[in-house]
Amino acid sequence: MAKSKNGGTRAYIRGRIGSDVYSIGKNGKGDRQQIVRSLAESVANPRTTAQMAGRMFMSTVMQAVSAMAGIIDHSFDGYPKGQPSISEFIRLNYALVKADAAAHPASGNFFCLSAYQQKGVKLGKYIVSKGSAVVPTAVTCADEYLTIALTESTLTVGGLKEALGISGDEYITGVALDKYNSFRFIRIKVSTTLPDSTAITAENVASLFSVEGNTTATINLNTNRIVFEIAGLNTAAGSANGVIISKRENGAWVHSNCQLAMSSAAGADMYDTQILTYPTGTEQFLNGGDL
Repeated sequence: MAKSKNGGTRAYIRGRIGSDVYSIGKNGKGDRQQIVRSLAESVANPRTTAQMAGRMFMSTVMQAVSAMAGIIDHSFDGYPKGQPSISEFIRLNYALVKADAAAHPASGNFFCLSAYQQKGVKLGKYIVSKGSAVVPTAVTCADEYLTIALTESTLTVGGLKEALGISGDEYITGVALDKYNSFRFIRIKVSTTLPDSTAITAENVASLFSVEGNTTATINLNTNRIVFEIAGLNTAAGSANGVIISKRENGAWVHSNCQLAMSSAAGADMYDTQILTYPTGTEQFLNGGDL
């Protein structure tokens, strides 16, 4: 109930009378004035299937945002760090999730969708960075492994630097999602001060790199390949992987394009099953509802 402290017919009141809400504000001259706004008598929320589908797509993307925030808040070149970069991630990936659901509603999907009120990032081919840097052909990431492929003749510190195109401050970041709501990433930097002619061996390979991230990695030499095994991933049922290169150009950091890749479709948590977990109301017949 609205009340006035002053009384009288010209008193200002605060509160609600019926569907009207009264408050006190100021006009452009700074004088007090009465403000009245009306509330809707009733709010329609039919919870149509189309509405619930949109909420499912957004929920799926926002769970990915929560898991990947430490990467995607600065991985889109041309967008300021923080929310603008995250908003670009949301814009790009919402469109991908929606299109995948339309194309693969019952099988063959490349984005797993979140059930109603479900938490945790889902497997999907997310775009996690965009920029002008180039990923060296020697670097790949699949399942729980990031690999730098050399040759017998380039298995030296100099050959490693050449294969990676290293000339200054550069980082390689491997990112991976598994089917069990785990997002892991490792950032790699060549940290050696050894001469370029130094041969890379099983004994010294781990000392050539510094590794940081939200997990650890085991470094091994497998013939002519340097392999980083990313801890904390369960890839037996599938994974999505990518590589981001970061380097300085003209005093600014630039990044490579990275969309997570999958060796096969997810085949789980698809549209036709997940939409059934969302509460829906009724739509009028002329608008697609049932009689």
